[in-house]
Amino acid sequence: MSYLVLARKWRPQTFDEVVGQEHVTRTLRNAITSGRVAHAFLFTGPRGVGKTTTARLLAKALNCEKGPIAEPCNTCSNCVEITAGTALDVLEIDGASHTGVDNIRDLTEGVQYRPVKSRFRVVIIDEVHMLSNAAFNALLKTLEEPPLHVKFIFATTESHKILATISSRCQRYDFKRIALRELIHKLQTIAERESLTVDDRGLALLAREADGSLRDAESLLDQVVAWSSGTVTEQTVQEALGVADRQALFRLAEVVLTQNPAAALRLAGDLYQHGYDPRRLCHDLLEHFRNLVLVKVNPELASLADLPDHEIDEVRQQATHRSLEDLQRLFTITLRAEEDVGKTVYTQLVVEMLLVKLASQPAVFPIDEALVRLETIAKSLSENGPAAPAARFSEPARPPSAAPMSSLRPPPPPTTENPLDTRPSVNPRRENPPVSRPTSSLVQQEEDSLRVEEIASINTDRQQAWDKFLAVVQKEKISVFFALKSGCLLDLTPTSLHIGLEKDPYFKELSRKENVTLLETAAKRAFGRSLTVEIIKGTTLPSSSSSRPLLTPGTKGTLTEQATAPRPQPAGDDPLVKTVLDVLGGEVQTTRSPRLSNEPSQ
Repeated sequence: MSYLVLARKWRPQTFDEVVGQEHVTRTLRNAITSGRVAHAFLFTGPRGVGKTTTARLLAKALNCEKGPIAEPCNTCSNCVEITAGTALDVLEIDGASHTGVDNIRDLTEGVQYRPVKSRFRVVIIDEVHMLSNAAFNALLKTLEEPPLHVKFIFATTESHKILATISSRCQRYDFKRIALRELIHKLQTIAERESLTVDDRGLALLAREADGSLRDAESLLDQVVAWSSGTVTEQTVQEALGVADRQALFRLAEVVLTQNPAAALRLAGDLYQHGYDPRRLCHDLLEHFRNLVLVKVNPELASLADLPDHEIDEVRQQATHRSLEDLQRLFTITLRAEEDVGKTVYTQLVVEMLLVKLASQPAVFPIDEALVRLETIAKSLSENGPAAPAARFSEPARPPSAAPMSSLRPPPPPTTENPLDTRPSVNPRRENPPVSRPTSSLVQQEEDSLRVEEIASINTDRQQAWDKFLAVVQKEKISVFFALKSGCLLDLTPTSLHIGLEKDPYFKELSRKENVTLLETAAKRAFGRSLTVEIIKGTTLPSSSSSRPLLTPGTKGTLTEQATAPRPQPAGDDPLVKTVLDVLGGEVQTTRSPRLSNEPSQ
């Protein structure tokens, strides 16, 4: 006793029974009703979605004894013969076995004769892309101007291999993959007619394995029914087809989203032991992350995820674990890993490392939230925190104001000798002048002291002073500015500015008299006083330099030593740092002082 498989037994016999191709069937029915039927058609699309079936339905609708009619009667002799495949006027050819030019010549000669008993002679060529170029060229003239009684219908899964001269002579219809829900509904209808015991989860898993092909879904259903003696459940589908449990994929995604690498590795090992292909696992993870992104963007987009109802709720629940940015990043990492899996034989190792990486990804800090927290910091500093730390970062060093010297710094005792005063000492036997009338010597001491303090402040942030000087030079002469970009600020005193250069061309250029004069003018504008500019070859001051290190009153060491000396106050005690830690959270692990431009790299 011969058995007819479900894919042939339940092949659609009317346009209404074709699943998922309403855009094609409606157009064809309207064309038949209005009498605007083309002489050549090209049906393209994935396997098992109804291309050849639709071609046969079109042949029946054109040759039905009651037609041409939009829905064939399936009872007249022509319809019965076409359904059985015995109609003399409907010629169905396999393009893979009739690729030569001689086959097409025989075909074009045969179609010149009128039909035996039907209204049209219909030629259906399946997998037409397999024809050779010579065969296509032999078909061109007949295809463009065929006899009125001939209709050509071509079907192919690879439309890009069809010559443009062929496709331009046909009406093209693109068949699409059948949606998961439509496949499940069709399988339920077949199961009812076959009196099978099924459940929704089993049919959903079976339809997913079909990947949008109705013929594949019907074939898989046949296989599961044969294995389970008429019972189709999720367990029987897993055992019969050797596919992984969908819940295992959801569990794997759950441990990835909750950042549990150890559990992810255990689940991956279990899937591998059950024969789950690592490449298929990467593909399923990609699809799952895509569904999570869709639901995260808008819960109403769940219909685009092509999921059964019982899985949509689980996807929505998992989407709450991570932000949209996190899910997009996980998708990108998985996509790159899938490319690596296709290039190596160590697929399982690559997948395991992928899962560890996915489960170890920290949460992305949204930029909007960071901006809000920074605004909170600024507001807190303006209301409660000290303004000095913020001013230190936002305001450049400025020359001393024109306020009276006595209001800025009290004069030193007259008996204390100023180490900065290089003039002849005053006769100790001479009486000290009254405090209310400071002598010119004391005023000079105050000015020198203020200059020393200003220079010390500038040297503390040497890069800021250097940038300020470069900005002024850039406005004066652009070529000198680019030459200075390769140098660095070595030292700055109340009377001189030392610049270090290593490159010979720039050193010679800047050492020219006119350029030195320009630099001294720029230094006066930048720092508010006349300075002598000295160009030094190298990045350190020579020991024989004529410049005398300046000392601030009451301290020891050069300005450079003072600027680079470590601050005794820990970074965690700084009010600004405390405020940042309170708002953003975290802790200070290490501290590092900013390296000056003349310090060698470590």
